[in-house]
Amino acid sequence: MEEFDPNTAKYSFATEDLIDSHISVNKRPGKLFETESLPNKIIRMERATDLLRKHDNKFELPELVREARKLFLELEEEYGICAPFDNYEIGKDKSGNDVVYCVVDRIEGEHLEEVEPSVEFAEQAETLYTSVAKYFLDKFEEGGLYLWDINGQSQYIYGKKVGQRKDQVYLIDTDIWMSRSRVGMYLVIEWLTRHMSGVESRVNKRFERAREYITQFINNPIPKELGESDRNTVDQNVDNIRRFLNGDRKLSGSESAIPPFE
Repeated sequence: MEEFDPNTAKYSFATEDLIDSHISVNKRPGKLFETESLPNKIIRMERATDLLRKHDNKFELPELVREARKLFLELEEEYGICAPFDNYEIGKDKSGNDVVYCVVDRIEGEHLEEVEPSVEFAEQAETLYTSVAKYFLDKFEEGGLYLWDINGQSQYIYGKKVGQRKDQVYLIDTDIWMSRSRVGMYLVIEWLTRHMSGVESRVNKRFERAREYITQFINNPIPKELGESDRNTVDQNVDNIRRFLNGDRKLSGSESAIPPFE
């Protein structure tokens, strides 16, 4: 994997020339932009203060961006999960605030919950959920940083880049959100399983290998160092995961809070 300096711009675009993307207007106002100089790209923007606070100020900004880039490249190279990001760049917004720009390929398509079921889509969805489940199982067993926010069907699009002929699944949510929390991963798997069971129902197919990885995950010993409150939360997460695997998509108990960065 090549060395990466997030302070070095790969693209040249003037911040004042950025305009709200129609995607941003419909989905996430103020975060997604376009520019005439890069017609086939979408530019995501996050304020540096928000990114650093989300990670409990335990990184310097260049280090945080470098680590995120490594994790997104790992998704594609090791797990076959395509994220169309091209580059992260540190810059300033129109008000002079420090920001991180993420330049991504424009993908034309539909979110997974919007796609008309077909044999081909079912196969790609099964491959996706199998890969994501394996990713979290590996990260749980290995420890270290992982991408927290890649577990929901609305974070993926089934479509194509400009000039591409065949539809495929892309992870389009390339916001930087990392974690080291093994406890927090139980909530990630809970929501992954809930979303997966919904897709399985739509395509009328059980994703058996993904289910095997999820079952391996919940059969791992619960970390011994947990206090009573964390253990109760994990027990609730595991109960919901089992319910979702059995076809019940309703949450048992209250929704777990997102744990702070560790």
